[in-house]
Amino acid sequence: MRLQRSPARKLEGLNSKIRLINHRGYGHHSAAALIAMIYLCCGGISIALPFK
Repeated sequence: MRLQRSPARKLEGLNSKIRLINHRGYGHHSAAALIAMIYLCCGGISIALPFK
């Protein structure tokens, strides 16, 4: 038997990740800092390091 993931489950998973990020970084200086952290953790953004 194969269970399918509904969009609501995916959205709930994303919501829990965002709540965890907010809790872990308690005391963000601004909403922009929180949004940047969410994009960094959940957005699949790869950051090129200045050295290689």
